[in-house]
Amino acid sequence: MVKKNYDETAQDIIKNVGGRDNVDKVIHCITRLRFYLKDEKLADTSAITQIPEVAGAIYNGALGQYQVVIGPAVADVYDEVVAQLGDGVIDSAATEAAVAATQPTTSKPKNGLDIIKSAFQTLIGTITGSMIPVIGLLAAGGMLNGFLTLLSDPNLLGLISPKSDTFTI
Repeated sequence: MVKKNYDETAQDIIKNVGGRDNVDKVIHCITRLRFYLKDEKLADTSAITQIPEVAGAIYNGALGQYQVVIGPAVADVYDEVVAQLGDGVIDSAATEAAVAATQPTTSKPKNGLDIIKSAFQTLIGTITGSMIPVIGLLAAGGMLNGFLTLLSDPNLLGLISPKSDTFTI
């Protein structure tokens, strides 16, 4: 499998976060590049979101990070960004912590109560997941039933006879 070259993507991202001089530090999590910028006002979010490999960009003031959403290729784009910026912007410990914090947990239940909770959550998740696709159909069916009642009830409009083929269809 040939690895995609993210040289141009990295150049465009660096240019639009305010250039090399504006980047204090860069880390990544599972899907995002996280820039610590000297001046977040220099970042051009609209230009960054126009880059084909970028799914979005946002400044997270609570964390002091300008986040560029890349998706599954984030590690490859990060490597290219670091190669262009130089090693002075790397914070390996923060990157490891961010990746660990955003990875889905796969911990096993510890006791009987945790097993019951986990099984119940799995059951509810399965039921919810199987019902979501039909919610729209149920709503549409209810609306059609309401219109049919409105059109066929003699006390309302009474335009259609309940014994007619139109009512049946």
